[in-house]
Amino acid sequence: MITAADLLEGPRGRRFSLELLRAAGGRSAAAEHLGNVLFWADVHLTREQGREVALWGLALDDSGTLAAVAAALDAVERTDPAPGEVVEALEQAAESARWWEERDAVDDLLVHPQLRDALRRLAGWAASSPAVQRLGAPVAAHWAVAFDGGDPGRPAAPVHEALVDWAEQIRADQQEGTDGPASGEWWTTPPWPAPETTPAPFADQGPLALWAVEDSFGWQRAEVTEAHGGRVSRTIVVDRPEDWADLCRRFPLDVSATTRRWDWGVATGRAGAWVMPDWSAVAAEVDVVELTIAGWFRCSGLAVPVDADRASVVAGWTPGSRYWLTDPGPERGESCTWARDRNQGPWTHTGD
Repeated sequence: MITAADLLEGPRGRRFSLELLRAAGGRSAAAEHLGNVLFWADVHLTREQGREVALWGLALDDSGTLAAVAAALDAVERTDPAPGEVVEALEQAAESARWWEERDAVDDLLVHPQLRDALRRLAGWAASSPAVQRLGAPVAAHWAVAFDGGDPGRPAAPVHEALVDWAEQIRADQQEGTDGPASGEWWTTPPWPAPETTPAPFADQGPLALWAVEDSFGWQRAEVTEAHGGRVSRTIVVDRPEDWADLCRRFPLDVSATTRRWDWGVATGRAGAWVMPDWSAVAAEVDVVELTIAGWFRCSGLAVPVDADRASVVAGWTPGSRYWLTDPGPERGESCTWARDRNQGPWTHTGD
């Protein structure tokens, strides 16, 4: 069950609520006005953060005040969103999770105290909708998604061997350090070839991995395969920031001297020591790690405190995803093809 509190706790939940309102509002005058006010609020906040914004000939407009944003949020009619609007909002919320650059200005806008009451009403509406409750309901079926062009082009090593090699490389990077600010690997998901599966809460929309991809490459075609079975007796579920912090304390991998330090510092505004789970160590005790949809709403976008000195992030994850850390992974059923046009609009099942 997804609650209003879940949506208000973290940046992705707040952004999802906003994007759901915009999707459900469609092309109404109030929704168009909200988009205009948010655009100018984004411009002004970005400039206040010391970054330039290209206006392409537009005259600077002062309409994007906090009071105007709050009023515009309340003015959009609250209708029950359809499943297609829910996954569209998830996609937009994931697209705004940028772990390699400064925080999105709209994400910063949504935590402003002057918008607190409007956001509380917005999250209450979102959480009460049947489609959002269906999004967060437990489902047994999971699906693997393979995007066109996503194949690394080399044979997959056994998962255990790949995890060990990956951890050794991270330690080597940590030992070598960086010469200064640099961007590189920023995600905290288990590495390939650990299988990833996600649910499909709305069958006609496909699995969530088609939609909610942080740093999407704009794929337009994917093979979707039902995944079932596999060893699930030893599972860790990340449902809130405390779960992720506990995972990092139990299986810490220091990344303070790698490029993650710079990417995460820029994205969160935090300076200090950083860790992430050592997936090779996790796999010695756990078969599957799962990030719930509510967990993604709560965690993604935060600098999660691990202890007094260290923090971590949940970065690069799809909501509801499971990663399989031991062999054998899930069995694969029949595959089918899904596609979309020009990296926008709905994904559709095009056949087997």
